[in-house]
Amino acid sequence: MKKTDVDIQMLGPQAVLEGKLVFEGTLFLNSHLKGSIESRSGEIVVGEDAVIHADVFVRAATIKGEIKGAISATERIEIHPPARVFGDLDAPTVRIDAGVIFEGNCTIKAKDNAASQTNQVLSTKAQKTEKLMKSSLKPQAPFGYTKNNKLDPSSKNAAKVSSDQST
Repeated sequence: MKKTDVDIQMLGPQAVLEGKLVFEGTLFLNSHLKGSIESRSGEIVVGEDAVIHADVFVRAATIKGEIKGAISATERIEIHPPARVFGDLDAPTVRIDAGVIFEGNCTIKAKDNAASQTNQVLSTKAQKTEKLMKSSLKPQAPFGYTKNNKLDPSSKNAAKVSSDQST
């Protein structure tokens, strides 16, 4: 039997995973996942129905679904509508199409540099994922406060906060 270079795996919308996912080849992910995703030589394709709360480290990533977490690739990251990405991107080539929601930082570095830092990135991402999973169990900002620790204008105490924005 002849070995083919194409090794495609698929997890559909009925799959719900929690933990560390390690794979080789190409993974089409259209499911829910919380944890981390790693592949030194693999490519991930995130479908429109996917909801992923994980740090991702792969050779290449194509995103059309939702990811909350950092994405690092040694080759490229492509983000196409209707994708929603909330986390940092790190790859030699990054493509973000119009219509995508992206909140985070983007770092583009030489391919050789990205490949040489593979082990360091994997260990750092694993530590961040562990901290993120622990922090998701803690309560967030108190009710009525925004991310900037200012009272929400719709709360009953809004009159006590002065606006620092000029009109």
